[in-house]
Amino acid sequence: MKRFFFLPSYIIYLLVFVNAYSFLFYSWGKTFFIVAFSVAICLAFRRHKVPYQETLKPEGEIFLSPVFGTIKSIRENVAIHNENEFGFEIRVAVSFWDPKGLYLPTTGEVTFLKANKGKKISRDAEEHAFYGPLEDVSHTNLTLTSRSQSKISMRFVDSPYGKRPILWLKSGDRGRGAAGFGYYPLGGTLLIYLPKNSDILVFESERVIPGETVMASLKDLN
Repeated sequence: MKRFFFLPSYIIYLLVFVNAYSFLFYSWGKTFFIVAFSVAICLAFRRHKVPYQETLKPEGEIFLSPVFGTIKSIRENVAIHNENEFGFEIRVAVSFWDPKGLYLPTTGEVTFLKANKGKKISRDAEEHAFYGPLEDVSHTNLTLTSRSQSKISMRFVDSPYGKRPILWLKSGDRGRGAAGFGYYPLGGTLLIYLPKNSDILVFESERVIPGETVMASLKDLN
């Protein structure tokens, strides 16, 4: 069953037991409510099969969407990589009902991974709430160094009703583009930082899909 849902095994077994028990001993009204609740939970944590896509091309490298979500803003000349460089920031909102899987945006190696505790920010907060280093905000930073040595950073900002992402990778691990590397329980906000040599290929309010949506093309890969 875990092939189909981002849920711990004990929760899946518990839902099956509760539904079977309700059919045997509860009224139809209570049974309908329990079944509807179980279906909603399963839909919220459903898995999607994302096809592999080669991300290193003769003309450069492409950056795929790592999440299912909606682009809220795109900013230029934003400080990235500990403020030593400047590039693009793409903010993606991952709602409660969006599929929760996380997928590598390009083939590469995790070179930095760190979680930070603090206050949480709603995915619908004003844009300026996400500006700055966010040192006092609950978030998880992950930096991926691609095969062409481009550095891409992802910052998962936790929402008040969410939970920090569950990541299956650690520093030093490698993976190919569109490979699953975790999930984001209940959703939140993802800030993506791309180098200044990127051509941004998405727009605000666009829906993005892992393994399909090309968010950017990275040039001058030497």
